[in-house]
Amino acid sequence: MAERSIAERLIGAALGHYRLQQLIDQGKWGPTFLASARNGATYVLRFIGTPSLDTQPDKTPDARIVFLGLFQQEANHIAALEHPHILPLLDYGNYQGMPYLVYPHVSLTPLRTILAQKESTDLLSVGRYLQQIASTLEYAHERAILHRNLSTNCIFLQANRQLVVAEFGLMRIHELSRQSLSPADAQISRGNSYDGSSESSAPEQLLGKQIDAYTDIYALGAVLYRMLTGHAPFTGKTREEIARQHLYAQLPPISTWRKGLPVDLDHIISKAMAKEPLQRFHRPDALVNAYYRIVAPNEKPPVPLVAPEPLPSPRPYSTEKSLSVPREKAVKGAQMSRAAAVKQPPMSRRTFVLVGAGGGVAVLAGAAYLGMHALHGATVPGATAASTQAATQGTSATNAKVASTQAATQGVQQGGNVLARVADLPLNTAKTFPIANQKNPGVLVHLSNNHFVAYDTTCTHAACEVAYNPQSKLLDCPCHGAIFDPANNGAVVQGPAQTPLTAIKIVVNANGTITAA
Repeated sequence: MAERSIAERLIGAALGHYRLQQLIDQGKWGPTFLASARNGATYVLRFIGTPSLDTQPDKTPDARIVFLGLFQQEANHIAALEHPHILPLLDYGNYQGMPYLVYPHVSLTPLRTILAQKESTDLLSVGRYLQQIASTLEYAHERAILHRNLSTNCIFLQANRQLVVAEFGLMRIHELSRQSLSPADAQISRGNSYDGSSESSAPEQLLGKQIDAYTDIYALGAVLYRMLTGHAPFTGKTREEIARQHLYAQLPPISTWRKGLPVDLDHIISKAMAKEPLQRFHRPDALVNAYYRIVAPNEKPPVPLVAPEPLPSPRPYSTEKSLSVPREKAVKGAQMSRAAAVKQPPMSRRTFVLVGAGGGVAVLAGAAYLGMHALHGATVPGATAASTQAATQGTSATNAKVASTQAATQGVQQGGNVLARVADLPLNTAKTFPIANQKNPGVLVHLSNNHFVAYDTTCTHAACEVAYNPQSKLLDCPCHGAIFDPANNGAVVQGPAQTPLTAIKIVVNANGTITAA
């Protein structure tokens, strides 16, 4: 109750362009307020943590400054997402060292509420909803951003019957908060505590393992299960009981809750929610296509499974006035206004003024600080989540070198998709990523000499999938024992294979991303 009273005492406080009007919710990750701008427009303002530093005496000012820098970087990525089915992040900032996020205040109904009220949803409506949700994941994954906590509780129905997905990146920011501000607690809880939705918790999340876009695909399968049946895939009296089922139990058939549905729907949901990530669909749209082949084989998904054109950006506030009225822009397919931000230099170059826990002000050069401490942790399918060590020893993109390859003419083309971020891949680690039109993925390796290389994981002996061994720093084939050296152009170290692995050409970009050439 003490924390709630702290939040309530903030009502009426001014935070930049916003004034807190009403406490909407006191969530476990921080309070949410209804806020207003001077022109009368209302917004939803969500704090990350309790907005009072006095309640956290164990947090050092330096740790908070590190976290605020990471928060700025992460929020900047999320705010760049412009998609008709993603609830936009309009603005962000910090109040007395406590970060907050600003969202539009619009009339939305949680999908979970709708499913609970309806006896059943027809299959084509489920398909339309599935496609809209999948399109947000496709769009975000192409930009190396994961949702990490997708469930029917963060998916909403608008007045025009279109869905919108909220909370992209919120779980990541919460994780950064725990890692930066409570490293001891985060280490203790890692592997036995997951704060996200129990409806769609992937096994790798529950075990504290590294995650990737396959984690979002698992959650998408859980959402599909609930849309078809009105029930979560696994149920229990406690989160621990539900977690054990996500880890070990077989998925209950959808006929448990709803009779008369095609049996093949069980197969595709089971594939999406496979315990082993690489056994799942490689892309969200693959699940959508599989769904339509079952329920409407003669129909195509209602909208093309490609990222839509970005939404128009709002006009920024003028710095010549104390407060200019933000120009309202309607979100495509929804009546949402995007609040404008203060006009300023680009995020990568501007100087941030961060208020530390002790009340002092620390001025940090944005480019140097964020370049060192950037920790995004969102990758394409098969790529692992960022190491928490990147908060203190991130790798500068300018120091990374493009790996040489002796198989340039044989390189698999990936169309310039983002494979990973430099800061997400520590030395002597690897991440997998899908290759179009084939089962085995590619693998991106950060060599001990700080070079990056990528290969098709298909063994040249019997087409099994090779895997990176961090102890030997080699690529091993589990089928017949072949071994390949990623630092030597994929050369064969041990037979029976006779041919090196096929190289994939990559580019390490100045913005810290690694893309296929």
